[in-house]
Amino acid sequence: MNLEWGCREMMEHVPKPFYDGRATVYLDQNVLTMALKERDPDFFRRLVSGFQVVYSDDTLREIKRSGQPEKFLQVLCDLSAMHFKYDLDASFNPTGRVLICTLSARQAYDNYLTIEPVYDALLASAHQSTLKMYGGRKDSSFEDISSEQVDAFQRLIDHLSAQMDELADSHPEVAAAIDKQIETLQEQYNAVSLLSAQEMAKHIEEASEVSGISRYREAVGAGPKQLNNIEAPNIIQKIWAMYQDLEGYKGMGYSIEDFLGISVNPVYGREMHQHEKVTGIYNVLNVIGYKPDNRLDREHRHIAAISDAAHAAIASHAQLLLSADTAFVGKVRAIYEYLQIPTEVGLVSSGDDPIVVSG
Repeated sequence: MNLEWGCREMMEHVPKPFYDGRATVYLDQNVLTMALKERDPDFFRRLVSGFQVVYSDDTLREIKRSGQPEKFLQVLCDLSAMHFKYDLDASFNPTGRVLICTLSARQAYDNYLTIEPVYDALLASAHQSTLKMYGGRKDSSFEDISSEQVDAFQRLIDHLSAQMDELADSHPEVAAAIDKQIETLQEQYNAVSLLSAQEMAKHIEEASEVSGISRYREAVGAGPKQLNNIEAPNIIQKIWAMYQDLEGYKGMGYSIEDFLGISVNPVYGREMHQHEKVTGIYNVLNVIGYKPDNRLDREHRHIAAISDAAHAAIASHAQLLLSADTAFVGKVRAIYEYLQIPTEVGLVSSGDDPIVVSG
């Protein structure tokens, strides 16, 4: 596991949790909800005594959406939870590592709220293309959606540039490096948005009442019915063994990495980091129909699926991931197995009985 102690955002004179090197456990939102509802308090006491509970910006995003942030933040405090963040290098590129941050949950939440309006607008815009693929946004063209995405990203750039004005006087070298990275990101984002819109318009009938995903599954002749009968081990390899002989793949020279969307990235010109591969494969499994998230033509469900992929990605840096979502657990176990990620994934069940974790 690539884990570094420390955090650039640590604040002075404020009580913070202390990391003592214990194995880390990442809790899905449904498990945090169990803690909030005081399901089996003994379970959570044992969990805290044996593990360091961690959470991410995506946890904070779901807490914001819950409408009861103070209650969930208190749960994180009660669990002595610490903040997982992706590490960036001096040029603000992801390193593939994570930081475990010793600041309070409320401080982390306040930090998140400072970037949330622009960041959430960007996320909301970025997923609109795939929302349309699943049957949503019927009245919008891919070109319309691409324009929205570029505009949202420009707002993010403007927000970052405004922050740089304050930094330029005191730290000109840092400000210059950030400006250069912002310019690169903008060029990459504009290029990807345009290419994505062109490719989707080429392969998906925009005016069709049938979703692009349904048409794709029909064209290749495989979907949830066939895929969900595949059993461990080596689920990803078995899926590819099926698909490489199907229409659209047979004889095309594709590798399993091409199929999963994790080959060397043409935009970044490098191998994808672990969390990027997890996200990519998670999305591919949703598209082809392996334990897919439900009703992805509805925006709130689509946003939930994006959050699930994000949780799976950053949790891959913890020693243990706990979730009460059976489909999510099955999908993540398959992904981690394929990528040889040692993180254990536990399925949590409760009801009126004590909480049970099955491996």
